Amino acid sequence: MLKRLSSDSFTSYLRWMLTTLMLVVATVGTLNVAIDPLDVFDSPRFNKLNAVKPYLDHNRELSRYFRARRLCPNLGIFGNSRAEIGFDPESHVLAKNGLSAFNHAIPGSGGRTIYRQILWLEAVNCLPRTAILGVEFFDFLGGSTPQPLPTLQSAPAPGRDAQFFANCVFSTTGLRDSLTTILTQRSRHPATSTERGFNPLLNYIPEVERSGHYILFRQKAQENLRNWASKPLSIAPQEGGMSDDEVTVSAILSKLTHAGGTTYVVIYPYHAQIRMIIERLGMGQLFDNWKRSIVEIATRIAEQGGNVEVWDFSGVAPETLEAIPGKSDHKTHLQYYWEAGHFKKALGDMVMARLLGNKQIEFGVALNNKNIDRWLKEDRKRLQEVLSAPSPLVTEVDDLFAHRLAK
Repeated sequence: MLKRLSSDSFTSYLRWMLTTLMLVVATVGTLNVAIDPLDVFDSPRFNKLNAVKPYLDHNRELSRYFRARRLCPNLGIFGNSRAEIGFDPESHVLAKNGLSAFNHAIPGSGGRTIYRQILWLEAVNCLPRTAILGVEFFDFLGGSTPQPLPTLQSAPAPGRDAQFFANCVFSTTGLRDSLTTILTQRSRHPATSTERGFNPLLNYIPEVERSGHYILFRQKAQENLRNWASKPLSIAPQEGGMSDDEVTVSAILSKLTHAGGTTYVVIYPYHAQIRMIIERLGMGQLFDNWKRSIVEIATRIAEQGGNVEVWDFSGVAPETLEAIPGKSDHKTHLQYYWEAGHFKKALGDMVMARLLGNKQIEFGVALNNKNIDRWLKEDRKRLQEVLSAPSPLVTEVDDLFAHRLAK
């Protein structure tokens, strides 16, 4: 009898444990869906609870895809972190032109990621009629051999499948993301991503106040110099022909222009510090050749009936020459840049206004096969003039290379 009671008690205990576990998992899942950190369930937003979504380092493509599919905007912004941080889809510049936008840009991504995103949007009839496509010079270095492009079969759209629920809903990862979301509501300068995909980089504001812009510029420049110095001085494959990146950009433009609107290809507004580093690394002519290749691709697409405009915002100009504050300056907040590679919303708004026809803005040049040689020659002349004249910026670039050689 005692044995029977012991066995019944153990069975009851196991049932209680299983029931408790299931309740905990169900509660965690319900909480995670309600808080919706990734913004994929379209759950109601409540102030001080989940209205502001955190900037998460996982499931970025899935999150953007579900949000874009829900909003189905008529303008899409594509690119890497420069576009994600610089182009605000809720900018007044776009609104006054009757454009509803979404920022699809993902940090560290290249053309293949963009092409996948476009395939997914096309499949659900949400391919934007108008697009801004940021192209990255450093992605093209090495001139890799073309590979087969993704298809819906080889790269299907992400979904809320069993794996997603296991990893992000009924999991400690999902719970952590929900708790991060709740804490984000209480942050004065949160790391966040807006409903339309924009990263305002608010969390950099206290960093600037604590360390100053100089440190941000210096650290990023050192990192870039290490990475770029190891890159091959080529943008074409050894066997000749178009590189994988050129083929991918061409395919992207074919898809985007098929929607019937205009696609604006943007050469990012790199700070002049980056232009100087490119020149000192012996990549200046390669940079010019890359721009020519972008114009050639756009020209071919235009000849096929696509409406494409190529705009160069990397030229030496007052905007890209914004002075870097001194080492001890922790008060100055730059108007246009966080550091040399990432521009702020203010400059992004100027770029978008220029694209959309604001003739009062002189920043940026529309490139075509008729004016590109003249523009490249003029821009190279401006850069050489800046490099040859003593300035704090030239001194800083000299110091960067001196420290590199000393290591």
